[in-house]
Amino acid sequence: MKRPFPFRRVLFFFLLLYLIITLAPAAIYFSPLAPSVSSAPSPSPSSPPGFLSGQAIPSSPPSSPPSASPSPSPSPGQEASFTLRDTSTGQTFTVPEREFLASAIACEMDLASPEEALKAQAVAAYTYYCRQRDTGQPIACNQESWLTYAPDSAMQARWGEDYSQYKALLDGIVDKVYGQVLTYQGQLALTAYFAISPGSTEAVENVWAPDAGSQHPYLQAVASPGDQFSDGYLSTARFSSEEFRAAAAQLAPDADLSGPIDTWLTGLEYTPSGTVKTARLGGVTLTGQELRAGLGLRSAAFTLSAEEDGLLFQVRGWGHGVGMSQAGAVFLAKRGADYQEILAHYYPGTTLEGVA
Repeated sequence: MKRPFPFRRVLFFFLLLYLIITLAPAAIYFSPLAPSVSSAPSPSPSSPPGFLSGQAIPSSPPSSPPSASPSPSPSPGQEASFTLRDTSTGQTFTVPEREFLASAIACEMDLASPEEALKAQAVAAYTYYCRQRDTGQPIACNQESWLTYAPDSAMQARWGEDYSQYKALLDGIVDKVYGQVLTYQGQLALTAYFAISPGSTEAVENVWAPDAGSQHPYLQAVASPGDQFSDGYLSTARFSSEEFRAAAAQLAPDADLSGPIDTWLTGLEYTPSGTVKTARLGGVTLTGQELRAGLGLRSAAFTLSAEEDGLLFQVRGWGHGVGMSQAGAVFLAKRGADYQEILAHYYPGTTLEGVA
């Protein structure tokens, strides 16, 4: 007698396989083999834009005086502020700290993000701009484009009847973490951040300068596999031969593109995080970040293939890749990590100061 087909057993097998594939990245992320998301040390105390505009700041580290220590508190009765310069108008103006920080969060993050991710972003932004303020240079912004800062009037115009709700959310986030900064060996840390990683953040020396790792050892590569679930993780850029020649002429005027199209961009050298460190464009060596900027790619984590009359770039992630991944912060927060754990993960070795 012919035995019936074991539908239930097969169905159970496929359900089990689906769960393994779906949950494996998260399991790996929190396994003992992955970098741990531990609590911050006990407290003693592109430019790429963020999610709302597509990428994330800062694109390069600012210069910093030798004594970039936490900024002193204002005198009694004096309200601390930041000095900004609008790059589109040339206007220089000052904004109270709390107002600036609330606006910076709105310019950088989707306000539907978990609260702990927004708090992590607030601390990173406040630390970064306090550090820049100590250089004596105004903070570059573009109010019309919502780059770094947008005035209250712009928020009312964009949010309409939801303005009060979003304003209350931002003010609440600021109130909970205001004054908190990350330091390293007593100095304000360079708390770079960006939108989405290709699966791991990037060591700073692979993006900015060979000696940057010794200056900022907390900006190292850490796992961030949850980014792959974010909108915008994958993108493509297609160039016709004419378009690529025009871009190459700007990037490397001495590049020789006389050979077959598949020889125009070769010798791609990758970092362990999957970012292109260097490549040869028509015989001229360029960094991955130079190629990213010159070709308008979302990140330097790319592969390419030659087509009949052009080149196709397949890109993972969005932004320079150094410091905190905003998508990774959201992923961690959704899985129960608080903002201190998020900051400790992306800036290992730093100390969170100013916690009440």
